[in-house]
Amino acid sequence: MSDRKRRIPLVRLALRNARRNTRRTLLTLSAIMVAVAALTYGLAHLTGIIGNLLDSYARLESGHVRIRHEGYTERERFLPVHLNMRRLSEMLEIVRGHPGVTEALPRIRLAALVDGASVNRPGLLLGVDLSREERYLGPQAMTASGRLPRAGSPEVLVGAEFAEKLGVGIGDTLTLLSQTAYRSLGGARLVVTGLASSGIPYLDNTFLIAPLDQAQSMVDLQDATTEIVVFADDHTHAQGLAEELRKALSPEFKEIEVLSWHDQGQLVRMLDMMQPILAVFFLILLTMACLVIVNTMLMTVMERMREYGMYAALGMRRRDIVKLILAEGSLIGLLGAVVGGVIGTLFAVWLEQTGISVAGAARAVDMPFQGRLYPDWRPTFALVTIASGVLAAALATLYPAWRAVRRSPAESLRA
Repeated sequence: MSDRKRRIPLVRLALRNARRNTRRTLLTLSAIMVAVAALTYGLAHLTGIIGNLLDSYARLESGHVRIRHEGYTERERFLPVHLNMRRLSEMLEIVRGHPGVTEALPRIRLAALVDGASVNRPGLLLGVDLSREERYLGPQAMTASGRLPRAGSPEVLVGAEFAEKLGVGIGDTLTLLSQTAYRSLGGARLVVTGLASSGIPYLDNTFLIAPLDQAQSMVDLQDATTEIVVFADDHTHAQGLAEELRKALSPEFKEIEVLSWHDQGQLVRMLDMMQPILAVFFLILLTMACLVIVNTMLMTVMERMREYGMYAALGMRRRDIVKLILAEGSLIGLLGAVVGGVIGTLFAVWLEQTGISVAGAARAVDMPFQGRLYPDWRPTFALVTIASGVLAAALATLYPAWRAVRRSPAESLRA
C-alpha cells in the first residue's frame, strides 16, 4: 500500500480530540494565551522603560558622547567650573564637522545659590545655546507659562516647583551666586521670563535655564564651556565615535576627556544588563505555561490510553500516534498564542497612545525618569512571542506523547 493511501488525517483527528474535552482544552488555551499576552505586553513595557531612561539620560545628561576637561568626570558632583575648555568655537567646528555627528551642544552646569523673595535655595543652572537645544534638552517644550529667555539678555527660565519654593513668578528677579572659573565668587541678577516643567521631578525641583552667554559671563568663561554634549547618527556607534573624536581633537586640545555614554556612569551599563534579565523573565513565563500544558495533555492522554491502544492495534505506527498528540498540542498552542499575541498587542498599542503615569515612582528615584511612561511595542515582539508560545505548546506535549506510546497495544487496551 502506498504512503499516499496510508496517510493519516492528523490535523482532522487532532481537532476532533481537542473538541472532545472543551474544559481542558480551554484551560490549556488560557495558559498559553495569558503567557503570550503577558510576554507581548511585558516586552513592550520594559522596552518603554529602558527607552524612557536612555532618552532622558542622553538628552539631559550625557548625550551619546560627552567632551570635558580632563579630570572633570571624577569631580563631577562638585561641578568644578575651573575645569573648563577654552577655544570653544574652534572645538565645535571640529566636532560638528565630523561624520556621524548629528549635533554638538555646549553646556555649562553651575551649582548656584539662588535668592528669591527673601528665600534662598541651592539650584542647578544650565547655560545652553537655546537656538540649538529644542530637539534635545527641549526648553520650549518644557515652558509651561511665559517665554524662553533671550540670548544677550539677563533672563532665566525656572522650574515651576523651584519657583514656588523661591516664592517668585514671571517678571521677578533672582540673584544667583556661584564659583567662577578662577575660583572666586561670581554672581548675576536674572529676570524670570518663564516657568518650566520637564516632567522629571528631581530636575523640576532645582533647575534654571539661562542663555549660554549669560552663564559664561557669570563665571568668566568667554568662548569656553564646561562640556560639549554630542549626539550621534546612530547611538549604537557611540563607543567608536568617542574614539574618533578623541583622535580628531587630540592634536589641538590636549587636556580633554572624550567619553561615550557607556563610560560616563553605571546607568547605561545597568540597562544593558537588563537584556539577560528580560530573557529569564521570558523563559519563566513560558515554563509556567508549559507546566500547565504538560499537566492537561498528560491527563488527556491517560484518559484516551485505550483509544491509542486501539489505534496501534489497527496498524497506526507509534510515530503517527506521537504526531497526532503533537498536532493536538500545537493546534491548541497556535490558537492560544495568536489570541494572546493580539490581546497583548492591543493593550500595548492603546497604552502607547495614552501612556502610564509613573510620577509617584519618578519622585522616589534620583534619575532622569519622565513622569509618564509609554510602552514601545514592535511587531517583532508579537511574532516572537506567538512563535515561542506555539513551540512551547509543542514541546510540552512530548512527555505525554512518550507516555502514550511506551506501552504495548495490549497493555493500553487493558488500561
